[in-house]
Amino acid sequence: MDNSSLKQRLERLECHFTWDLGQHRNELQGMKRKMQNVDQETCTWPVHYYNLLGYIHQTLGSNSEAVKHLHKAESVIQEQGTEEAGVQLQVNKANLAWVYFHLGEMNKSKGYLEEVERLQRMHPAPPGCTLHPEVSGEKGWTLVRFNKSKKRQAIDYFKMALNAEPDRKEWHKGLAIAMNTAYIWSEFTPELDADILEQVKTASEIDPNDLFLQSLYILRKSKAQAENNEEEVQSILERTLSTGNLDGLGFIFEYFRLISFERAIQEGQRIREKFPDSTTVLKILADLYKRKVYSMKEDSQERQAWAQKGIELFEEVVRDNPDSVRGWISLASLHCYAHNTERADEIYQQLLSEKDDLPPHTQQFLYYSYSCHLYYNKQSRDQYQRRQSRDPYQRRQSRDQSIDYLMKAAAIQNTSEDRQKSIMLLKKTVKNGRHSRCEEISKFLKIVLKDE
Repeated sequence: MDNSSLKQRLERLECHFTWDLGQHRNELQGMKRKMQNVDQETCTWPVHYYNLLGYIHQTLGSNSEAVKHLHKAESVIQEQGTEEAGVQLQVNKANLAWVYFHLGEMNKSKGYLEEVERLQRMHPAPPGCTLHPEVSGEKGWTLVRFNKSKKRQAIDYFKMALNAEPDRKEWHKGLAIAMNTAYIWSEFTPELDADILEQVKTASEIDPNDLFLQSLYILRKSKAQAENNEEEVQSILERTLSTGNLDGLGFIFEYFRLISFERAIQEGQRIREKFPDSTTVLKILADLYKRKVYSMKEDSQERQAWAQKGIELFEEVVRDNPDSVRGWISLASLHCYAHNTERADEIYQQLLSEKDDLPPHTQQFLYYSYSCHLYYNKQSRDQYQRRQSRDPYQRRQSRDQSIDYLMKAAAIQNTSEDRQKSIMLLKKTVKNGRHSRCEEISKFLKIVLKDE
């Protein structure tokens, strides 16, 4: 078998290397750091964990690490000794076949390929199923960790797995997570909200000990039914702290923030004292400080002081995760509130210089955020400079650049909140009719929206 024939057979396999996960370094580096923070002793999804890490390491060029993690997944599957092991090994060994193909070890690659094909014959998909539910579920769990377009696909694969195994709690949890995060704000309807709430409720009832699901359910129920569930949330928080499993902590603090920033920040500071090394707690507390600053409408020394506290926390966030574009942009935003606009400019210029390493949805977020920075923050500084120089050119330049970056975000054909907001602002500009570029913007919108 020549290399071309081998590759054609490999491309027909179901595994991480054929699931079109993307090869954007920024996204994969960030995902790798998050996964390395997972406690491997208490990890409830070790097979998914090691398989995905294997793919990430190989894509980032660490072939030896990829092989190591894929063999760990293989060991976990074999140790479990479950009925599903033969099917789980199909994905795992297909990944190994691909890694050895990339390493140029064609005989090993061919050997794993033949093992996969043998396992496929031994464990075919049930009647009426395109994929075996174990393969469909593994694919769903992988896709749900990527962007919204992949999460949409994950919904279909979890539903496919549930059609064959309607009581499987892993597939119900995956479907709840995917549905909770797959849609943008403009797509929500009362019917969709009700469907998501029902799925989250079902998943939480099937696995009442899963604090992630319990936290997500109480948050969604509180929003949908305008209920006061403070005692129940506090109980879940205390259970979370006693177990040290912080997966659902973000949902708990979203609930507290709906009550008051003061309550949320007080709890956040308490938990930071208990878990000083937790990156999860750090991000939550940093985000609370940022949102507190955003909620303060008037510029004041108090707001600047809160912004400075937020800056200190986000400096830690980006030090722990330098690939976090959202972390860097939050830091830039707080620098503006603290009147350090030059530092914010530096952060944006660094991010823009690395834009080619970003996946489409992150590029859209960067362009939209920078457009807002140009319009609101740089313009404020330019107005001060203009009063000194009596030169209006800088203000026009900032506005024109702001429009340019809205157009950059809108031009990327990827569904996201940031693209929707960019299009909305461009339409508003045309409707107002006062900008010199209205005709250009109108033509641009007709082109990018022609198929929508």
